Amino acid sequence: MDHYYLFVITTLLIALTPGADTVLVTKNTLVQGKGVGFRTVGGVCTGITIHIAIAVLGLSTIIANSVLLFKIIKYTGAAFLILMGIFTLFSKKPNLTSDTTTLEKTSKGSYFLQGMFSNVLNPKAVIFFMSFLPQFIVPGEHTLLQMIIIGITPVLITFIWLFFYVNLINYIRVWFNKPSFLSVFQRLTGFMLITLGMKLAFEKR
Repeated sequence: MDHYYLFVITTLLIALTPGADTVLVTKNTLVQGKGVGFRTVGGVCTGITIHIAIAVLGLSTIIANSVLLFKIIKYTGAAFLILMGIFTLFSKKPNLTSDTTTLEKTSKGSYFLQGMFSNVLNPKAVIFFMSFLPQFIVPGEHTLLQMIIIGITPVLITFIWLFFYVNLINYIRVWFNKPSFLSVFQRLTGFMLITLGMKLAFEKR
C-alpha cells in the first residue's frame, strides 16, 4: 500500500480529535464507570466498522451523491445528539457510588447503542471514508487484502486510544466524586451534545 504510515498517522489524529463520540465516552465513564465506558467504546468501534464496510461495498458513493439520503442521515444524527443532550440535562443527578443500582435500571446494551448511533449517524464519516480510504490502495495488487488492512486499522487505533482514555477517566473520576461537580459536568455535557447536534443540522454539506 502507498504511504500506509501516513494513513496510520492521519487516523490517529482523527481519533484524538474530540467529537460527539468523545463526549459520550467521557460522560458515561465519568458518571457510570469504566464498564459502561467500554460498552460505549464498543458501540463507537462498531459504528466505524459499519462505515468502513459501506465504503468498501461502494454504498457510501451512492449515499454521498444522494441529497435525500445524505439529509436523512444528517438530520437523524443531529436529532439523536440533541435528544441525548436534552436527556442528559434533565436526568437525575449522577452519583458515583451507585453504579450497580443505576446499571440495573438501565439496559447495558443502551450504552453500546449510544456509541454506535453516535458514530453511524455522522454523515461526515460517510464522506470521509469514501474519499480517504481509496487514496492508500494500490489497484491490482492484492486489493482485497489492502482493503481489509485499511479497514481494520481505524477500528484498532480508535479502540486502543479510547481504551486508554476510558481507563484514564475512570482513574481520575474518584477525584470528582462531588455532587456539585457532577451536576455542572452533566449540564455541560448536555449543552455540548445539543450544540454538536445543532452544528450538524445547520452545517452545509
